[in-house]
Amino acid sequence: MIGFYVHQPTCKRWKISAKWITTGYMKKYRTTLPPLDTLVFFEAAYRMGSFTASAVELNVTQAAVSKRIKQLEDWIGEALFRRDGKRLFPTPMGDRLFQTAQMTLEFVQRGLSTLRQEAHRPLSIGANTAVGMFWLTPLLRDFGLSPNACPTRLITSDNPRDLFNDGNDLTVTYGDGHLPGRQVTLLFEEELTPVAAPHVALALGKELRSIHDIPAADRPKILNYRRASPDWVDWQAWFERMSYRGFETWHIETLSTYSQSIGDAIKGNGIALGSIGLLRAELEAGILHRIGQDALLSGRGYYLSYDDRSALTDGARNLIDHLGSAARTARTILPA
Repeated sequence: MIGFYVHQPTCKRWKISAKWITTGYMKKYRTTLPPLDTLVFFEAAYRMGSFTASAVELNVTQAAVSKRIKQLEDWIGEALFRRDGKRLFPTPMGDRLFQTAQMTLEFVQRGLSTLRQEAHRPLSIGANTAVGMFWLTPLLRDFGLSPNACPTRLITSDNPRDLFNDGNDLTVTYGDGHLPGRQVTLLFEEELTPVAAPHVALALGKELRSIHDIPAADRPKILNYRRASPDWVDWQAWFERMSYRGFETWHIETLSTYSQSIGDAIKGNGIALGSIGLLRAELEAGILHRIGQDALLSGRGYYLSYDDRSALTDGARNLIDHLGSAARTARTILPA
């Protein structure tokens, strides 16, 4: 059996891109259908009632329209129009053909329009809110300025159902990497450390080794957050995992989201629990400083994934390579 491969352009939504069409079917269409452009010319001539008017609409010559109509009439074996000067009047066969041609062309147009919209849809990336805000957004900007750029769309949510759906081509999410039915790549492990604005860090002293050593009278506010999932590590879990006591003796403010806690830390309102890989840009720029040398590897991480039934486009592969390169940088050690 002989066939041909239909290649999809890059950067569109992923679908299985191979379609095999036998030469037997191709020969069947060639012998049982007229040239399809004759139907387009016929439909225009029927609506306009004139070769001249339809030629203007189709941006061709009047002779080209007349030729196509004659070709279609020869194929059918019966006249489709009665000519009266410059006017065209459909025959009964012409009336019948118009109904079929109009429905056929409309059906083909709708189908191809849907495929064309699909082909030009931006590559969609779903991510946890903090991942999108602090890590992905600047990387997508850099990717958009690169030679391999393609249109992208970022969707952020802390609800897995919003991220793992057919609308997102890639996801970058926090967890243990166990995502059945998906191809999964670890970007970087979660390493949590106290962070604060520069002036807060300076007030606590450069020689501070641990927040556990801060005198009670000098302790800044701890910026905690409501966990979106039981496996998220908040300040209380961090204290327990670090075997530190006295969490309840700190002044604690609980914010709605992890992103808000980082935002308040940047504003100088207290100490947040920062993921080093996630906040690398802020730490390197000096917007945030590490407080002491405490750090906890939580055993979880940030993972890139996609449906294992999907075929990667070139655009998707280029973006994955771009994010992977950034993730390798994020895994290098930052000084305390």
